[in-house]
Amino acid sequence: MIEVVNLEKSFGDKKVLDGINLSVKEGERVVIIGTSGSGKSTLLRCLNCLEDPTGGAIYFGGENIADFKVDINKHRRHIGMVFQQFNLFNNKTVKKNITLVPIVCGLENYRKSKRKNFFITLSNVFKSKAKKQSLIPITETPAEIKRKADEKADELLKRIGLFDKKDDYPSTLSGGQKQRIAIVRALAMNPKVMLFDEPTSALDPEMVGEVLSLIKEVANEGMTMVIVTHEMGFAREVATKVLFVDEGKIVESAPPEEFFTNPKSERLKEFLSKVL
Repeated sequence: MIEVVNLEKSFGDKKVLDGINLSVKEGERVVIIGTSGSGKSTLLRCLNCLEDPTGGAIYFGGENIADFKVDINKHRRHIGMVFQQFNLFNNKTVKKNITLVPIVCGLENYRKSKRKNFFITLSNVFKSKAKKQSLIPITETPAEIKRKADEKADELLKRIGLFDKKDDYPSTLSGGQKQRIAIVRALAMNPKVMLFDEPTSALDPEMVGEVLSLIKEVANEGMTMVIVTHEMGFAREVATKVLFVDEGKIVESAPPEEFFTNPKSERLKEFLSKVL
């Protein structure tokens, strides 16, 4: 699903990512760990081009999304992102946070189809019957797009036990509630892959469990995931593959049991001795 080839990222003279190669297959849950400043969050942000790579390629659905000629927003619709600091819209209610992007994207697709059909109809006037082009099917009206987004939001809020908060604003929520809202906001777009950038680092300890529990639930449903985290127990339980990033390079990659019980590199052994 994602193929990273010789990825590089520099900020000025500082090289943060140095020749990263990574494959993420459908259904895999790849967990990235490492010290602060090792480049793991930058790697995650490059996967949906929130940071533009300095070099290399990132293939998603067979297309190099690091190419500036590619419409990255088209691909971002299929990549859910959950941030450390939640990044909710504080001027919108919980429900509107969840429905905003599905409605905007749905209406944009509707308008594009209408526009294309207009020009197809115009072009068909000058074509013989055999050469007339078929119109693009439009299956949903704007009202139906909004209704489905509302229904999906209600369903997701009930799933995480926060339906009663749908008309509240993010400033009134706890950190754990905000992060669960951020996760279901990403799920509302039915993404093909979810990216999590240290989703529990901004939470009080007692709130960490409820967020990790939701991520595990989503993982068990088969969602493809790339997760940057400091939670070693969570990584061991959820991951299908764990990567150790140090100084912008992937030093070691292995299934969780092998990764934690039989590390190969001295650098990883040193890291694990300090965090386990």
